[in-house]
Amino acid sequence: MKKLCFGTFATILKICSAKRISQKLLCGTMLLSIAPTYDIRGEDGTVSDLILGKKNLSPNITDKAPTVDPRAVSNYFKQHILNMLDSNKRSLIILALKDIIASDNTIEPDTIVEIVNGMTKKSIVRRDAFVFEDFIAGVFLYTVLNVENRNCEDSVKETTAEYIQSFEDQKMDISFITTYSNLSMETAYEIAIDARSLVLLAETGGKCQKCGRVLGIKKEGNDVNYAKVVRLSETDEVVLCVECEREIQNASEEVKLALLSEKHDLEVLMAARDATSRYTIEKQIEQVLREVDLMDVTDDTQLKIEPVKVENKITEKRLKERVLFDVRRLYQGVNDALDRLAGENKLNVDKFAKSVKRMYEDASESHISQSAIYNLLVETLFEKTGRKYREACEIIISYFVQRCEVFDEITK
Repeated sequence: MKKLCFGTFATILKICSAKRISQKLLCGTMLLSIAPTYDIRGEDGTVSDLILGKKNLSPNITDKAPTVDPRAVSNYFKQHILNMLDSNKRSLIILALKDIIASDNTIEPDTIVEIVNGMTKKSIVRRDAFVFEDFIAGVFLYTVLNVENRNCEDSVKETTAEYIQSFEDQKMDISFITTYSNLSMETAYEIAIDARSLVLLAETGGKCQKCGRVLGIKKEGNDVNYAKVVRLSETDEVVLCVECEREIQNASEEVKLALLSEKHDLEVLMAARDATSRYTIEKQIEQVLREVDLMDVTDDTQLKIEPVKVENKITEKRLKERVLFDVRRLYQGVNDALDRLAGENKLNVDKFAKSVKRMYEDASESHISQSAIYNLLVETLFEKTGRKYREACEIIISYFVQRCEVFDEITK
């Protein structure tokens, strides 16, 4: 069983230390933060026994530790210990310590493990942003004050370089901050949950992923529209309404896998949405949309030839019918309106067309369906022009399908 003790703590720091930093220098310097006159930096045997979990810390350390100022120890670590560690391995140190703390069954969830800020085991496991010197100093003090280091050899043996390296893929999950908020850890956790809910709600368009109800985030009451974050696997969560959250607890694996598959599709669509949203649409486009919105279908607005470009570019039957309907009725009318506004120097049509093409290219890199790309471009144009003329936005995107800014011709 993994156990948090001075030996495992010091072993992690030793493995993640900078080059040419010996274990006796690292260990001895740490202990000076509590007892400045107790110097074992030249005692190989003593340091080795401590790090291997074979003996307890000297009373010179344990007797003085209860009266030491935790903040002073953190400042000492910042000045004297951080430069002994490999700066590229700070995230690995955090991840390894978090894992050992989470796995140590002798530590209760409400036990304060990070002494500097009074952070409990439960809070540590949930957090992913840390003040580095506070965290390692606080955990160091916990091992000195609360844990017998003798007879911890087996735990130390498990704390290998390979064990620490196993967290390499999770390094990006950890961030470092200079100070913690004045909020309590529990309040911070609640805020983090809300933030996670907002991300998931953005993916689903603000709706329950299972039933489609519009959701909100709030803390009180039993409203069915309260968003619930539900973990379906080690790495995947979905946002559901209260009713669907209850149902999913007893759902079949097939239903859960279908939700996870849909979740993946939503993540891909979200990435495409982010890519398209970075382009600027000229304000004058709103005038085009207004004209298109009011445009009557006449002989002058209709496409004079068969829209073969649409036929050769769209594979989805319903989407092809939808675009063809717009193109046949209003292609020429839209084209004439754009030409007139360009001639009046009220619109840079080439720039607009290039923006639409770049949005299409970025969206297509996410490998979503043609209908998903079309709807995404319509929604992006709708959002960027004040959410006033949705149908006109659909007609404009259909126009650019025919013009070849959107969708590539299918090779035979």
